[in-house]
Amino acid sequence: MACHELSALRLALGELLEKETHDLEHEREELRPVLDGRPELRRLAGARTLPGLRQALEEALLRLEEAAQKEEDPYYRGLALATEAMLGRVKALEGEAERLFQDLDTLHRRLHHLFPRRRA
Repeated sequence: MACHELSALRLALGELLEKETHDLEHEREELRPVLDGRPELRRLAGARTLPGLRQALEEALLRLEEAAQKEEDPYYRGLALATEAMLGRVKALEGEAERLFQDLDTLHRRLHHLFPRRRA
């Protein structure tokens, strides 16, 4: 059993960060055999925005938690905990990006206040 959720997350983040193709090849190889039967992993691996990544990771975590309850295998519970921790980090990253977006708006307005445009 492989950590498919973590590979899908790494692949999506690698794409967002524009990593070289060879850096992501391991994840692609690991996921290739399971993507057809796991649409939540396909969505996670294919996420191209932070909100899309968070939503797909939440869905993958839900499926993983369901499997952990059915299987009663400590591996699944450990993988669910690791995926939950990564979800927290993705949420923090999304929050930081949102704060940066808002800060840029504030800075823009302050600059216009300090240096008003002259009308010709």
